[in-house]
Amino acid sequence: MHLDAARPKPRFARFAGVVTLLAAVLLVFALQAPAADAAKNKRVIAISPFAAQTMIQLGYKPYRVGMTLGQTNFQKRLFRNIPKMTLSHPNGPNLELVAKMRPALVLSSTRWSQGNKAMRRLGIRVVVADPLSPQAVKSKVSLIGRLLGRKKQARKLNKKITRQLNKAVSGIKGVRPKTLVVLGIGTTAMAFMKNSWGGRLVTMAGGNLVTGGASAKGGFARISDEVVLHEDPERIIVVPHGNQTDLARVAEWVRNNEVWKSTKAGQTGNIKVSGDNTLLQAGTDLGATVRYIRTNFLKNW
Repeated sequence: MHLDAARPKPRFARFAGVVTLLAAVLLVFALQAPAADAAKNKRVIAISPFAAQTMIQLGYKPYRVGMTLGQTNFQKRLFRNIPKMTLSHPNGPNLELVAKMRPALVLSSTRWSQGNKAMRRLGIRVVVADPLSPQAVKSKVSLIGRLLGRKKQARKLNKKITRQLNKAVSGIKGVRPKTLVVLGIGTTAMAFMKNSWGGRLVTMAGGNLVTGGASAKGGFARISDEVVLHEDPERIIVVPHGNQTDLARVAEWVRNNEVWKSTKAGQTGNIKVSGDNTLLQAGTDLGATVRYIRTNFLKNW
């Protein structure tokens, strides 16, 4: 054995080794700190407006809220002071940006299924929290309550939803007006199907939803003026969809549609344009939405 190897190492050399080991340990903690911090602060991103609205009503502020065209006026007011995230097809949020935020949880919807898979591959916990029908609202509220540790608040909110909805549907008359609900995209009319969010709500509110005999898994199907004339609805509700600048153009198209004017709805002044997105976007305020439909469109109090 070489004599140098047998000699004791100088003290400063041993000290340097300790420092190197300590630096390595600190580096590990530094790398783990953002994840631990995220868990401690429970950074929860709500991509869907429904999830964000529910969180706020449960007393839990979202870390970020996804921006979508489907947000109702009520939801927009709720989200006013919360940082927004731009969403784009097909992934939804910017995946790199989400990864840097290190959220403890992302509440999403089936609309962003491709982005949900990508976030999960990055190790981010993603839960689909949007209801596909008004009947599923309370179960999703309960799910979000469990995820956030707000079970008691969720039960209280569900009782409120039930109470308000029961009051809103009371006294619906036996006669249900034939009602066509149209998604207006420019000058293209897409009828709400019976499996759509708005279609189900109109039915709950006492409307006899007409679809021109069409059906579509996605909840909407194109409808022609000839079919509208054949259906001869007593109520026509138009929901403009698009950017704010497009809404006035849709309203003008509705007012000037001569075929629609010849229907029962047109002859009685019951072609109406909805100024809110409550028929498009899921929310917990079911009672208020049913009252809105009955008061402004069906007039069946």
